[in-house]
Amino acid sequence: MNQVPERLLRVYLPACVLGVTILLIAAAGCTNTASADGDSISGNVVGDYAGGTIYVAAIDAAAYTASDIRVMETGEHPERSQYVSGFAALDAPGDYVISGLPPGNYTIYAWADTDDNGRIDHLDYRDPTGWYCTPSHLTPVGVAVTPGSAATGIDVTLVAPAPYPDDDREIAVGSGGGRLTVQKGCHVLQVWGTPEERAHAYGYLCGPQIRDWIDYVLIESFMQSPADYEDLFIPYIREHMAPANPTYMAELDAMLAGMTAGGTDLYLPPVSRNITRYDLLAENTYDFMLYYKLYGLYMGDLGINRTVTGDAGVSPHLCTSAIAWGNLTENDELAGGLIHGKNMDGENDLRKVTVNGLLVIATDPGPGAKRTVGIDWPGFIGTFNGMNEDGLVLVPHSSPSIPDWNATNLTPTTFLYMDTLRSESDVAGAWAYWEKANGTRTGGNNAGVSAPYGNGTGSVPAAFETDSYGGAVRGPGVVEPDDCLLIANNYYLYRGAYPPAVERVDGCHAGVRDTDYRYRNMLAVLDGYREEGKTIGTPEMIALMQSASVSEEYRGTTEYTFIAYPDAGAFAIAKEDLAAGILDAPFAEFAHFEFDEVFERPSPA
Repeated sequence: MNQVPERLLRVYLPACVLGVTILLIAAAGCTNTASADGDSISGNVVGDYAGGTIYVAAIDAAAYTASDIRVMETGEHPERSQYVSGFAALDAPGDYVISGLPPGNYTIYAWADTDDNGRIDHLDYRDPTGWYCTPSHLTPVGVAVTPGSAATGIDVTLVAPAPYPDDDREIAVGSGGGRLTVQKGCHVLQVWGTPEERAHAYGYLCGPQIRDWIDYVLIESFMQSPADYEDLFIPYIREHMAPANPTYMAELDAMLAGMTAGGTDLYLPPVSRNITRYDLLAENTYDFMLYYKLYGLYMGDLGINRTVTGDAGVSPHLCTSAIAWGNLTENDELAGGLIHGKNMDGENDLRKVTVNGLLVIATDPGPGAKRTVGIDWPGFIGTFNGMNEDGLVLVPHSSPSIPDWNATNLTPTTFLYMDTLRSESDVAGAWAYWEKANGTRTGGNNAGVSAPYGNGTGSVPAAFETDSYGGAVRGPGVVEPDDCLLIANNYYLYRGAYPPAVERVDGCHAGVRDTDYRYRNMLAVLDGYREEGKTIGTPEMIALMQSASVSEEYRGTTEYTFIAYPDAGAFAIAKEDLAAGILDAPFAEFAHFEFDEVFERPSPA
């Protein structure tokens, strides 16, 4: 099992043994037990089903986490793998019994093998999956088996989210519109026109995928507790964030109108209501939601007493970058230009919505603002991993710092990134924009910022180490290495304009620690390049990203990798390969794009 750094255990409270993503045990004793046949688990399977054998597996929850389930799914006949203590096979939805189980705590995980090929096919949600959970805790909940007793009523609902359509779709909205297409195996959304026209087209074309992201990623996988989401977080952002962002709220209203016009079912079963503008806002600030959950609720920083405490859930402190330029990239491919690699880690939900739903969003705002490309998910009107037409790149790495809970003008990171990309061209301009921007940032963030190097006439990249209270610009050489820039999930320069926000969660490291595993792995790869006299091109950057994705800290959680080439005006993407069973994106095949390429549309007939 992967080790969690002592630092993270300390930050996430010592009573919690936190894995990389989701704790599978919510609580023992929360299932029905009766002295029936003994040593068994039984229940009913319902939900999405299109044929094939249904398998219901009992997985030892004390030995295996969500990360192990992901590994289990990559092999043939997962029901017979080392991870499964017992299983039932059904010809159709209905009752199941798993007998002869040793005493212990189990995760009940099910899938329909639609074409009976002996595998779990997550690509485009071909095989629906599900697990036992409770209405108050939506990720897998442990089921206790004791000698001579039976756990009954352990019901499972199979779910197959909505994939993107196979055919291109296009809609005109006023003088603008949008087009959803596929290029080089990647789903590409092109939008143009006014902000409201773009958002309406976006909602119309991607409505089902936006709904599913909110349901299965935001609420189910990230917040996990519908009550915490509905009764605590949504009211908080309604008061502390929405009023300060009226322009973006108008876009979200237009997106919602587009979803309605497109016929999307807006109902969210976990909270028993339709999607509202505040759910769309919550998606665009999901990183802050994780801070709210971890620091505000789980650590108790907000002082909210809850009847169900749950667990710390998904760690917000993931993701890694490496940036090289100048002498390190003086080769036939890059000619000294800049290359920026970024792993997006940890948002890898069990249903694979963040993998299947990955979207390249090409936005043409018209005169007065720069075109942008965002590597994001359906529903984002801001961006997390973005590039503009001038080659300016911004990518996120959350960093430990407790947000300013009292601020009433919070600005989502995705909105700040998008505003920066629409107006600025280089690293200095981006920092100047951040310094004068209105609004309070939503907590700790290391922005990896790069732009064309231009053989020394352009920008040197930087990490914007920031939080709600201030920030600092970290360039190369503050910590090793001296000739390129590595970024992970703590500060090396910024100690906090309000130091307690950083100190309480050990957010700043004076130097690279032994437990900064991903950072250390990349340093080791760089040392190897120097010893061999090797420069860095695309293969070498991919190797750096691979070393970060399989560190001692975690593995099997990198849903996608983004490589930017600012000098060339190009980028490349790889995501977890669901067909080949490659869990970490940088080990999968990359698709390469010119910036202008993703804006190309067929000529009118």
